[in-house]
Amino acid sequence: MLAGYAVLRNPCDRPLAITGVSSGDFVMGMVHETVLQNGISRMRHAASSPLPVRGELRFAPGGRHLMLMHPRRTLKEGDKVRLTLKLADGSRIGADFAVRRTAPD
Repeated sequence: MLAGYAVLRNPCDRPLAITGVSSGDFVMGMVHETVLQNGISRMRHAASSPLPVRGELRFAPGGRHLMLMHPRRTLKEGDKVRLTLKLADGSRIGADFAVRRTAPD
């Protein structure tokens, strides 16, 4: 499993919501969030992640992140993977991401 981190920005005049992620490079992708329950940090599926008008949504360590499971190929640092973000209105947005060993600052 790999985690994906990014900052998404919404320049639109309407709010958006990310409801899923997929990629030909992985068997399965999900949006997860880290929550604290009874003093224990746990990951859970985030069914919808709001992206406000002219706002941003951060996928970062310790918070919401893209969980990318079972890579279909060996990935090395510097490789590019294409992810498709699914929106609540049924549309999809594709983006290329670089594979890194560490999370961005």
